[in-house]
Amino acid sequence: MTSIIRIAGICGSLRRESANKKLLLRTQQLCAEHVPEARIDIIDWSQLPIFNQDLEGDPPKSVIKFKEEIGDSDAVLFATPGPLKNAIDWASRSKIGDRGDVLSGKPTAIIGAGPGTAPGSSGSGRAQLVLRQTLACLNMVAVNTPSVMLTGAYAAFKEDGSLENKKMEEKIVQLLKELVGLHNRCKI
Repeated sequence: MTSIIRIAGICGSLRRESANKKLLLRTQQLCAEHVPEARIDIIDWSQLPIFNQDLEGDPPKSVIKFKEEIGDSDAVLFATPGPLKNAIDWASRSKIGDRGDVLSGKPTAIIGAGPGTAPGSSGSGRAQLVLRQTLACLNMVAVNTPSVMLTGAYAAFKEDGSLENKKMEEKIVQLLKELVGLHNRCKI
């Protein structure tokens, strides 16, 4: 019996009605429905203080808990844009707690939603590009395709939380399967 691949879901936006939070929740549902070998645990990082290097020696409990949740995961799924830098700063510090840097070497994937509907709208494409550069510096291995960049996010969701665009849901499932495959290749 193989163990379940635990994916830490981290939403860039902390806003209650965030389109990225809705996208991450839908991705969690799609994972449960279509990718039985994995599960997404959404990590709440809203209680993290602003990163302060003076706190590394005696970090707040919220930082320790956050790092433990990521450290216990097999992979990471970021939903961006949003103020992820603060969360990444805390998670990547090697001097905090017993876990050290809990991001290095982790397989990761990125999804994102943007409000734009105009032709050429990227649906978080720019934010994803910047995040990819950061992840490379953190020694994280990212899934490159398919790209999940939801445009017109405010009108993209049905009342039940599913997406109007079923092709986008298929892309999300494919991205999750790619993340599982990347995790399996990285374990070898």
